[in-house]
Amino acid sequence: MLSNFTRYIAKGSHIKKIFGIWLVLLGGLIVLAAYFDAFEAKRANLELLTTINWLFMATILANALPKGNWSICFIFFIAFGIFHGGLVLANVLGGITDEDTLYQISFWFDSVETENAIHLVNLAFLGFCLAALLFSKPIIQQQQQLNLNFNKRLYHIGGSVLILMTLLFFAVAIGTGAIYSYGAYLAVVDQIPIVGIMFTYIYVFIGLSLVLMVATYQKGFNIGYFAAFAIWSLIAFKLGLRGEVMFPSAVAACVAGRKGKPMNGFLLLLIVVAFLIVAGIVKNARISGDYSSGTTLNPMDAVAEMGSSLRAVQEVINWRKNGDKLMMGSSYWAPFERQFSLFIPQLDRIPAEKDERLLNVTVIKRAGPIGFSPVAEAYINFGEKGVFIVFFMLGALFAYFDNQPTKVRYDILLGVSLVPIFIMIRNSFAHVPVQIIIGQVVALFFIFLAHRKNETQ
Repeated sequence: MLSNFTRYIAKGSHIKKIFGIWLVLLGGLIVLAAYFDAFEAKRANLELLTTINWLFMATILANALPKGNWSICFIFFIAFGIFHGGLVLANVLGGITDEDTLYQISFWFDSVETENAIHLVNLAFLGFCLAALLFSKPIIQQQQQLNLNFNKRLYHIGGSVLILMTLLFFAVAIGTGAIYSYGAYLAVVDQIPIVGIMFTYIYVFIGLSLVLMVATYQKGFNIGYFAAFAIWSLIAFKLGLRGEVMFPSAVAACVAGRKGKPMNGFLLLLIVVAFLIVAGIVKNARISGDYSSGTTLNPMDAVAEMGSSLRAVQEVINWRKNGDKLMMGSSYWAPFERQFSLFIPQLDRIPAEKDERLLNVTVIKRAGPIGFSPVAEAYINFGEKGVFIVFFMLGALFAYFDNQPTKVRYDILLGVSLVPIFIMIRNSFAHVPVQIIIGQVVALFFIFLAHRKNETQ
């Protein structure tokens, strides 16, 4: 009986997968036709096509992937789409009402390079979705053996680390004056580099502890740690640290989704809309810290401002236009080489501020603190085809993760690896290898600690 049911589920998933691939390929033909000028796509039409392409492919993933909108593939695709297609979406809908956003994008958004950047984002959408569907497969979850004491110990370890990191955050932020506004925060980080490094690893450990808590949580556990994270999130979000709150939360949703559907789609939509409204309010006051005026309840303003990550793609297209050669993978290799040089005397270690392979450093020198983008990094390394290939590989990787049955240890190690990858949505690859290694080592230590304590009882 169970075997027949399993085959029925697999057959239904297979049909949806084939149909989804067919639809993605159909959409991809239109995207490629526009890219190769097979038909005239004026700027307004290109933006409309991009918006439809993003929403169309998101709908396909939500319905064709075995885990639907709680899969890692879908959650990453939506987060990536907001930061790279959000501005285009808001502009198509005529929803940008914030004068500061309109002023900031007026310097670059209407350029030919931005039009090319939009084409590259469409290639990324296509590559990612195609791989996510091709490599996905239905998983019939088996009831895992739960060790209540082991889970509870890991849960408390994660919660304790979270409390410690939030207290350290407030101590550093208050002690340096960074707590008063986002402008003050940026000034402190710029003037005192060691403080910036401290904040970076505080966020890494907050993300790690949140993953531990979500992966091990069982009904009946005290939710006080989650309340502590919520309080920190509200304060950090009000300060202007949106990505530092958003990306660990998105990874937590990935881990929760592996355990089962944590909430229905309508409630999730309400949470997202509320988040966008709050993000819009925060955006207008995060530099000055003044929330007494100039606030907006328009969620499209927040979508537009987050979607300004498209600027990084436009910027690297300018670099190529002005004579920069393709890096041919050097920005992906540089983080590994820099770590190897700590142990291999023959390798020279260039100071980070002079190593132009570290694109998070280079972009600040050449364009200011505009963040970065995996699309921009793929393009400056390998050109247009590189964007499709890199995102095809990302889609295949996340599909592989989605295909694995849920286990506490695996979910923890997966979650701590996903945090820096999600942060890469609006940053460079430079930080990813080191933070994954640190996360894995620390997570394994905590798992070992919880296991040893469990055995001694």
